[in-house]
Amino acid sequence: MPDTDITNRMKEDWNERAREDASYYVAFGRKQQTAEEFFATAEEVVRGLRWELQRLPASRRGRALEIGCGPGRLIRPMSQDFGSIDGIDVSDEMIARARANLTDVPNARVEAGDGATLKPFPDADYDFVYSYAVFQHIPSKNVVLDYLREASRVLKPGGILRAQFSGLPERDVTDTWSGVRFTSQELVSFTREHGFQVLAIEGANTQYMWMTWRKRSKDWRSSL
Repeated sequence: MPDTDITNRMKEDWNERAREDASYYVAFGRKQQTAEEFFATAEEVVRGLRWELQRLPASRRGRALEIGCGPGRLIRPMSQDFGSIDGIDVSDEMIARARANLTDVPNARVEAGDGATLKPFPDADYDFVYSYAVFQHIPSKNVVLDYLREASRVLKPGGILRAQFSGLPERDVTDTWSGVRFTSQELVSFTREHGFQVLAIEGANTQYMWMTWRKRSKDWRSSL
């Protein structure tokens, strides 16, 4: 079960940030950005996600899921690459903004979540799961690892998970902005224990450490 003290704090803090200036807190740009400015900040991240899509054949690009979708900055362009795309966010305020931003994107759907699980979504239903600038703000390693376990649950065998973490040195004080930090070794150990194959590690020891995994089939150990 999620730690409700932590997830409630996450919800409250991100709802407040969304009400104050959602674009600023999501994209780290100037305050009071125009919609065009805000969505333009997605371009570099989307290029990286699309590069990883080369690991999936075209026939395996039916459904995608974004963890921590915010107001829909990445879902909007990524919707062009999949038959359908879903998003989840702990903040009700962010989800309200995402729905407004995605009214003309019929294959996109977003849901408010509990801050640690992917309960609205079924097992083995997605080809691609991704997350950017989300786990670096979560103030609990256990909550981040809950999300990774859930990503494994909702991915189809052979599906791809692409996620960004902070790989900076750990520090004692964490909040819903600074969040927790991981070493690449910690994440490699976790994913080996949970049926993932590590495909790529980029930016280790930096704030923007990216990792890519493939979900293995249930019987992969017996084939070793």
